[in-house]
Parts: sequence; structure tokens; C-alpha cells
Amino acid sequence: PDLAGAKALAVAPSGPLLSLPFAVLLTGPADPANLAAAPWLIRDMTISHVPSAANFVALRHIAATSHAGRPWFGFGDFRPVTLAQAEHSFPSAACADSARLFAGLPPLPYAQRELQAARQLLGGAPSDALLGAAFTAPAVEHASLKDYRVLHFATHALLPAELRCQSEPAIVTSAPAGATDAAGALLTTSDVVGLDLDADAVILSACNSGGPGGADGGDSLSGLARAFFFAGARALLVTHWSISDQSSAFLVADTMRRFAAGSDGGLAGALRAAQLGMLDAAGKTLPAALAHPFYWAPFALIGEGQVRLPPARTAMLVHAQ
Repeated sequence: PDLAGAKALAVAPSGPLLSLPFAVLLTGPADPANLAAAPWLIRDMTISHVPSAANFVALRHIAATSHAGRPWFGFGDFRPVTLAQAEHSFPSAACADSARLFAGLPPLPYAQRELQAARQLLGGAPSDALLGAAFTAPAVEHASLKDYRVLHFATHALLPAELRCQSEPAIVTSAPAGATDAAGALLTTSDVVGLDLDADAVILSACNSGGPGGADGGDSLSGLARAFFFAGARALLVTHWSISDQSSAFLVADTMRRFAAGSDGGLAGALRAAQLGMLDAAGKTLPAALAHPFYWAPFALIGEGQVRLPPARTAMLVHAQ
């Protein structure tokens, strides 16, 4: 009852709730055979997640203060490392599974389409990206990123619980040219902390990018999220489980379309509208299976959900549409 009439919810979860996007909570009974019509909480309000109440206050205080002058920079289309490179980084017998898992990560054919759509929607230049073999961890670390309002990663992410011999959460990149091991193909939380950002938003379109920071689940909302906040981000789009490459690319592109058009509720509102759009279209113009939360609910907004594009940029993009 205390939420009656609320249009926006900011939640600081703890314990098991750290692994749950609150969009999937229900406000009443639902029919499992008709998930598209279920009373998901996201139907009632815009939702954002924050590590703590103090973090919410701090992020709200610095909202819309970015001095970055360029709209977007993208990262993706990684090249999988070879098994030999992975075995050099995880050499012991106990790490054989980690080496095989890392080398066996599949390419993401829709990631580049997602990045291209976001770049065009937000007004980025074709050169504002690190793609394919150029997308390596050292390249990200040495890139001048402080002048970009939105940073967009479309790749894999790995948690310590998945890659047992890797102690930190990491974003998967390509390995540097001529590398004999896979160290340069993992952008870890320690690497991210060292970045110098002034970003309104970071999009982590990767499996489990919102997962806990430690091998045992930890007490962190997200190891990667906290690292990006420390580096200078104000909001992040992260995922809470393994995602579908195709449906996630569609959802992120639609979120960026609404964000560029000045959707009510800022970036959190754009995500909500895209999620509701997928739900409402499931079984009509989209496959009925997309009404399952696996497809529409993995993404969550962490941080300052009201972030918007600058008015001049929004007006230009709306006119361009």
C-alpha cells in the first residue's frame, strides 16, 4: 500500500535480492500460461537499483553534471582466444575447466548490430568504437574515454563463480595481437577502476554483468558496477543472468531508441518502455516466448535512472527520426 501512486522506485537490495531484477516482482496473481498479461511490477513504475541509500543520494547530487561532449563509444565483436592462450593463463590441472570454458565462449553475431544501432541513434561517429581484434583489454585501458557520455559494451562477462580460476569479475575482450596468453582478453574490475570516465551511462550488454563480485556471491550489488561507479559512471545497464544474443540486442536497441527520443523517466524509463513493448508485442508481432522473463527481464538499471541526453542532442535526434 505504501507504493500506491508511486511512479518511480529506487531500491537498495541486500542478500539474495541482489540477484533479482525487481521488474519481475508481481503485484498480484498471474497465469503462468499468459505471462504477457501478468501484473509485473514494471507495469506500475520505473525501477532503478542502487548499492545503498547513500549511493543514491550521491548519484542524484551529481546527475546531469557530466562535461563530456561526445555522445557514445562502443566496444564489441570480440575474437575468442585459442585454447593454447587460455591454457597459458590457466595452466594448472585444476584450472583446465576454466581454460576450456574461456576458449569456448561463442561469438556474438548480434552484438555488432546492437552497437551499430545504438551509435546511429545516439549520434556517435563510426570511429568511436573498438571492435573485433582492436577490442582488447589494454586498448580499453589506454583509450581516452572521459569525453563520452555513454559507453556501450556488447560482449561476454564472466563471474568468478563461472571461471573458477579467475578471481575477479571481468568483461571479455579479444586478445592483443601476438599474445601467448589470455591475460589481455579480460578487462577485470581492477582494470575498470583505473579508467577515467565522466559517463552518464555505461551499458554492459553481457551475460551476468550485474552479478556479485566474489566467487561466493559476496555482498556487492555488482563487482563490475561498483568498479564503473568508482571510475566515474553515474548509471549502468547490467544483466542478472545469461542472455539471448538476439533478443537482448533487440531490447537494448529499442531502449536506446527511446532514450534518444527523450523517453519519460530518463534511461530507466526508456528501459521500462522497451521491456513493456516486448511484453505487449509477444504473441503478436514478436514470438510468444518473449513474454518469459528470461528474455525481457535480465536488464536492470543501477544508479541514477533519471539520466537523460542533453536537450540539444535530444532535439537533434528526434528531428532526425
